[in-house]
Amino acid sequence: MEFRTTNLPLAAAITASTKLKLIRVDADSIKQASMVFHDPSGIGAQLELEFLSGQFMVSASQYAVQLRAMRRQVEIKLAAARTKEAARV
Repeated sequence: MEFRTTNLPLAAAITASTKLKLIRVDADSIKQASMVFHDPSGIGAQLELEFLSGQFMVSASQYAVQLRAMRRQVEIKLAAARTKEAARV
């Protein structure tokens, strides 16, 4: 089972918490990417609700590290999608 989100801060928090493992980053379009997590227990939606309500806590330093790393992965995927799109034109 997979949990997918386009919410970069949420993805960074989940990764920092080590509750789910990031499988991959997908470019959904040339402007948006999804982070896909391995979610065998189906807890991704619950983690999202906790995050959005401010109840999902992680180390600030780990969150910052993961946010930078995740942002870089998204930038790489979106750049590749834009290059692929430009090659089709």
